[in-house]
Amino acid sequence: MLQLGPVARREGDDIIEGALICPERLCQREHPIIDGIPVLLSNPASWLENQLPYVLRRTDLTPFTESILGDLAGPSTPFDRERGNNGIYAHAHWAASSPAYLNVFNAASALLTQPPQGLWADIGCSVGRGTFELARRTNQLVAGVDLNFSMLRVAEQIRRSGRARYGRRRVGLAFDFVDDPIPDFPVANVGFWCADVAMLPFAPATFDGALSLNMLDCVSAPLAHLCEMGRALKPGAEAILATPFDWAAGATEAAAWLGGHSQRYGHQGSSLEEFRRVLSPSCDAGVDTGLLIEAEADNVKWRLRTHERSHTEYDVYLARLRRKSA
Repeated sequence: MLQLGPVARREGDDIIEGALICPERLCQREHPIIDGIPVLLSNPASWLENQLPYVLRRTDLTPFTESILGDLAGPSTPFDRERGNNGIYAHAHWAASSPAYLNVFNAASALLTQPPQGLWADIGCSVGRGTFELARRTNQLVAGVDLNFSMLRVAEQIRRSGRARYGRRRVGLAFDFVDDPIPDFPVANVGFWCADVAMLPFAPATFDGALSLNMLDCVSAPLAHLCEMGRALKPGAEAILATPFDWAAGATEAAAWLGGHSQRYGHQGSSLEEFRRVLSPSCDAGVDTGLLIEAEADNVKWRLRTHERSHTEYDVYLARLRRKSA
């Protein structure tokens, strides 16, 4: 078990800054805690090489200053992309006028055989709505896991402040600042972790359930994501998964997609059929994820607002999965 380093800064009961240290004598690796978010990765230095601008990003800038910096940075820069992506997902998760995330979450939850109980993981939690929703339903601890530090920071600030604060693109480089109260969630039962969903930092059979909403087609190794979810679940535990199978080479190398290519062969390029083949009882794809499909739903709407005159709408596939008992 990781140990807290000797130097840490606290805010109330929260550890805001410090490090978790591997107690193994031959390891002793330090995993930093940044803004209350533990970074638990096998190679944190490599992660930081890509995430450093987001880790160092100030969170105390006024909307006026952010607007000036946004104009100076210009379109399609890392600063503009970060603001835009955070706004897209924060709006989908938290805007009272947008039921986008809850529409998918509620449809997925309806597939469960019973309400969530015990210790759950929200794998690919983004800005955290699913993590809070699970905490309200289970009234127990829920771990929100994501690799995107910028979105995790939004989620953690929501947990500590009780308010959703983000910039929402109006058009071009013009953003409207949102500062809305969130529903009354049991925030003490929520924790956010920066980790790779294809290499979860949890012991086998840790969780009583898991949530993976619109994550499968956004990771570098979809099969590893499924295998890790199966490994981290207790035998017999349920998981709910949603995906629009919207593969993009920027997130996942084409060879790692489940379907979407090689249409000359058995599955004819169908992502859904390849997904079912991977999770078949006989492990037809030659990989045992430890998971089986028990129930399915399809064509659930997932609508993302990119700016005031642009939206992207997906038809999402849902599945209730179960961890094999043996």
